[in-house]
Amino acid sequence: MKETTISIWLLLFLFATNPTIGQQTKIDVAIHWRVDTSKKEIKEVAALWANYLNSTPDSLYDNPYWNNAEKVKYKGFDFSTPYLYQFPSKQLLNYFKPTILSIEKEGEYYGIRTLFSTEGLEAAYRKPNPWCITKLYAVKENGDWRLKNALPVITEEWNKKTIEKITFIYPQHHKFNNDLATKANPFCNELSKEFKFPEWIPFEYYITESADEMGKLLNFDFYAAGYTTGIGANDKRILFCGTGSEYYPHELVHLILPRFDRHGLIEEGFATWKGGQDGGKTFEESAELLANELAKNDTVTFSDILNKNWGWQYYSFYTTGAVLCKAAYDKGGINLVKKLLETPRDDEKLVETICSLFEIKRKDIDAFWRSEVLKYKRK
Repeated sequence: MKETTISIWLLLFLFATNPTIGQQTKIDVAIHWRVDTSKKEIKEVAALWANYLNSTPDSLYDNPYWNNAEKVKYKGFDFSTPYLYQFPSKQLLNYFKPTILSIEKEGEYYGIRTLFSTEGLEAAYRKPNPWCITKLYAVKENGDWRLKNALPVITEEWNKKTIEKITFIYPQHHKFNNDLATKANPFCNELSKEFKFPEWIPFEYYITESADEMGKLLNFDFYAAGYTTGIGANDKRILFCGTGSEYYPHELVHLILPRFDRHGLIEEGFATWKGGQDGGKTFEESAELLANELAKNDTVTFSDILNKNWGWQYYSFYTTGAVLCKAAYDKGGINLVKKLLETPRDDEKLVETICSLFEIKRKDIDAFWRSEVLKYKRK
């Protein structure tokens, strides 16, 4: 995680405690002087983008401003949505106001670059400003301009190599590591077999050299919220890698886990337990780091972890989930782990599930969590 994590959470707190921030009916989309709207096509593309931003783009429906091919292929067709809209679009976009920086012709497409920024932030909330700069495309569809993700445009000339059920897609300058690539399928097969998961569906594995390069595939020229080196997008059957590697166990786990709207602490925890941490740390290394830091602080609670109020630099949210998965395995084997994996995305349900599976009282959850983590403390 990056330093911006702290300031982003401060900003999210600002939104949460001030729910009326940015609540207006219409999203005003400014246009930089560089964008020549006297040209017919550029004016049409600018109008398309402004209309889309005013169409509740964080909602999943048959949005008329997006191209049909991607709407058919992907339920969540706008790849930037999970990262851009940390709050409802009307609230966020009226606060971080969009300014179209450029609309440039690129072959058959128009590239649309947009800045999302605000003014007058108090000092504590300035670091996440600007929120992001997006770049996606407009393409003609049945005579009308429609929006399109950057990924197929950027990767049109990239190399492809399919090994068993995984298709690796990478830029021409990337030196493909066949030894690493051949480890991916066996890892997926073994995990699926161990937990008796359903047969996993083939997927694409996009390799980039950095988080920023990966962000471009998600329609970002610059972003902070959601900034990471890897994403396992199970719903799209795509793994995004920003480390230049053909083998990313943590994200592979996300592609093998059966799809379910499970709690993030358990989803990420299972991936950390079985696939290690982003950056190469093993589960054991991450658990030891968390335990050693927790031993220095006797005021941290399980609620602090759930709300990400402590330990972001120790990946405490991910590692806590991993510790719980391992504790479930030690207590009841694979069956108990699978019950933990059925925990829905609800903090109250998560607490109830933990208390039920580990046979503890609610008042004892802090002591239980602390005890499980501290088992990994360096002797």
